[in-house]
Amino acid sequence: MKTNYFESPQRTSKIFSISPSRIKLNTIGRARKIGCERNVASVLLLQRQTLRIFYEDIDVTPKPLVHAAFCVIDENQMTTLETIGLFQTGSDSQLIASCSRTSGLRASSSLLLKSSSIASNDLQMESLLSTQICSSLPIEKIEDTAPLPFFLPSDELEVFATRPEAVTINLKETQTFFIFEMIQMTENLQMPEGQVVQLENENYEYVTMGPGSNRKLLDAETQTIRVLMKSRGTYLGMRLRRNQDAFVNNWVIHDTYAAPELMTEKNGRMIVHSKESMCRIREAQELQYKLPEPEATLNSSFEKQLSHICRKTRFLDATCVMERIIANNVFATAQKRFTGLIRCDPCALDLKFDYRLDLLWTYACETAHDRPVIAFCWNPVNESVLAVAYGAKIGLDRTNGLLLIWCAKNPRQPDREYIFNSPLSNIDWSKKRPNLLAIGFYDGSVKIIDVSTKMINVIRQSCRETSAAYSPHWQVQWWSGDEQFEYHEQIYTSDQDGRVYCYRSGEDFFATEIMRLYRVKGKLVGVSRTDHCVVYDVPISRQPAALVLRRHPTVNNVYFVGSDEGCIYRCSTDYLHQHVDSFLAHDGAIYSFEFSPFCQKLFLTCGADWYIRIWAEGLTEPLINLSTAMACVRSACWSPMCSTIIASIVNNQICVWDIRRKTHIPASVTTSTNGASLVAIDFTTNGNQLIVADVEGVIYIYNLEGMPFAPYDQTKVLIESIHKALVTKPDLLRKLKKLGPPF
Repeated sequence: MKTNYFESPQRTSKIFSISPSRIKLNTIGRARKIGCERNVASVLLLQRQTLRIFYEDIDVTPKPLVHAAFCVIDENQMTTLETIGLFQTGSDSQLIASCSRTSGLRASSSLLLKSSSIASNDLQMESLLSTQICSSLPIEKIEDTAPLPFFLPSDELEVFATRPEAVTINLKETQTFFIFEMIQMTENLQMPEGQVVQLENENYEYVTMGPGSNRKLLDAETQTIRVLMKSRGTYLGMRLRRNQDAFVNNWVIHDTYAAPELMTEKNGRMIVHSKESMCRIREAQELQYKLPEPEATLNSSFEKQLSHICRKTRFLDATCVMERIIANNVFATAQKRFTGLIRCDPCALDLKFDYRLDLLWTYACETAHDRPVIAFCWNPVNESVLAVAYGAKIGLDRTNGLLLIWCAKNPRQPDREYIFNSPLSNIDWSKKRPNLLAIGFYDGSVKIIDVSTKMINVIRQSCRETSAAYSPHWQVQWWSGDEQFEYHEQIYTSDQDGRVYCYRSGEDFFATEIMRLYRVKGKLVGVSRTDHCVVYDVPISRQPAALVLRRHPTVNNVYFVGSDEGCIYRCSTDYLHQHVDSFLAHDGAIYSFEFSPFCQKLFLTCGADWYIRIWAEGLTEPLINLSTAMACVRSACWSPMCSTIIASIVNNQICVWDIRRKTHIPASVTTSTNGASLVAIDFTTNGNQLIVADVEGVIYIYNLEGMPFAPYDQTKVLIESIHKALVTKPDLLRKLKKLGPPF
């Protein structure tokens, strides 16, 4: 049997074979046929140790690879001899192998292996002399390392002829294999990982068991989907059915179909009417779609006919469109400037930054004459619609209120006119439903009307059972609700008695008192107060009037209230009937409180002590004081186009300030046309126009001309202007910088 059937090519590549020769092997003992393959291999390994190889009368038997000091390893892999043993058929079998060539040996010879016990047939196989090489043979110096499971002891003189002084050992990192890993379930609170786990646990308890659950979770061990069932009271019982008969003969059927003019079709069914009922139906249709017949109107006067026509909705809508077309012939240029179609050339050679105001038109009519303007508000969706609230007419015993809805398409006549029994105190549009308008009255009532119709359509109205307010509501505002109110808008008001109410927009329109102010006692931080000569001053009311109400632009649960004593209260909707902080902003009543649209940490106030003050949230000392005359500042506002421009009114003057240039005098002063005292001022949404109202019921629309170009970084320019104004106040500037960004 040839050995090339069993040898491995990988192993043969490392063997040093001699020149072609025949090797004769004589076995000492005869292997027994054993059923187990492992036993046959063990017998062959034992027989191999008794074999001796002689080459030219020199013993060249290889030494065993496994040293005696190393324990014998029972490997699962089969060796070459084990493979040979598996294929042995008997004791007299032969193996004939051809030797390979080596570079060191050229002569051919044979090796005789003798046995002392049993004379058997010769086995010829290829010599495996790579494991041991005689010193007399010329070989190449090729390092061949032993396999990993074996080693040679250090005391072998043949392996190490001379003991080396140093041995270099290279240690290399192998791949890490995870046999078992148990993840820890706890974290150290001193480490950042532990703090993150603690926050997650608190959030989980807040959502599942705490206030954040909102009673929407079920504490039950189940995996089924929660099915919402209706209560039995919501089901409508079935209507009782009964049989009803009617007698119809052939003559009735013939008469019915013989007169088709008495039949009408409704919902796919033919309905039969009598002659009298059919006549009444036709008369109703004629009265609805046509004017009365001339014969029926002979006895009526022309004035009655005209009044009947004027009350028609379609006639009023057509008249409104015709009036807008006629007004367009007069105010075409002004309307184009109002909408921004016509603007001044920014590259003009005669361009000057003089901050002047150019009057476009005025909103005035006979109905609103001698009625002071209480408040006005632009619609959040349609920027050309303006709602104006008027007070009681001067010199009349009857006190009623007036609400007009003006449109820029027709500055001469209002589109809507509503008259109420009580004078109005404040108004505000709804942000989500822009057709709804909230109105506060002097008698303490609050109403919500729909302005989409010409007649008064009251959607909600407060009553004495649900609202205890009976003093004027100086502020009426729509605030977006939170999760508690299912994110619906709510109405918040502040009245003369120092109370702040929250009106739910539901059907009951219930009012909840969330804050009550009390008069200032002692000395507060902020501006200094004037000492009065009267020592014993007994006030009529224990509560100051809440004149100003303003919500924080970023924190939803925080709002500010300004009183007639000049004090500003910082309040929260989470703490009822108790304010969080307070400071004195003016030595008198506060009339305006506005946050900057470009830096929400800055706000301005104006009051009866002749000053406009700019504040930083967190400081009780004003940053900038603006004043022109010894008169109260009724209103002031920020410009939405330029961060450093402020507009205010004093008596009958309109002042435009630019704190980037100077703070001791305004950039421009404009006097009203009729010389009446001004009561309110505000910018349009785009910041190109200025709206001013006076006590005689006139609304002025001014266009801003000669304004500076808006800076690229509005917030940066505003902060730099404030820093420039605080050069003479280094302590205050240092406190301002400690507040952090953007200061």
